[in-house]
Amino acid sequence: MNKLIIIGLIFLVSCNSTSQTNQKVDKKVNKNYRILVDKFLINKNISQLAKELYLGKVKPTDNEENLALIDSINSSGNARGFYFLVITRTMEHADGSYAEPLGIAAKEFVENNTIEFLSYFIDNKDLLTSKDFANWSRSVYGEIQIDSEGSEQKAITDLKTKMITNCQGLSIDYKDNIMKFIGLMK
Repeated sequence: MNKLIIIGLIFLVSCNSTSQTNQKVDKKVNKNYRILVDKFLINKNISQLAKELYLGKVKPTDNEENLALIDSINSSGNARGFYFLVITRTMEHADGSYAEPLGIAAKEFVENNTIEFLSYFIDNKDLLTSKDFANWSRSVYGEIQIDSEGSEQKAITDLKTKMITNCQGLSIDYKDNIMKFIGLMK
């Protein structure tokens, strides 16, 4: 009788482990990337320039204050998401010597913070548009053109591979958005 119980338990365990290995397991993003803009617009620690850029009251320039603001997307505080929105709003108007450091920062952000980057677009559909997504793609591609002149397609392929690797195991939304992002690079 004991042998039958042991054999039955072994059978159940082996069946259970087989079914688990055959299932695709999607990782979950364990952080909510929803950005609550109002609290940053009244926050005294947020620069007036950032607020005005977000609201569209001023256009970005290549002065030191604007250039320093680009680095804010690398901050570690709660305002990081707000700065992401501010930088995103400046992309449409970026030109000249403001566009180059913006492209460098955008490419680094996408490569090093792929999940966060895509999550902002997934979790903030009311704040971020497909045009914003295209502006990010255009900014990153501009940096690729400068940095990888003559081998842009390889650099794009490398970026796609890195982004997919960074999002390994996440929902199909992430892979779909990566493919869309890369597809906008022309």
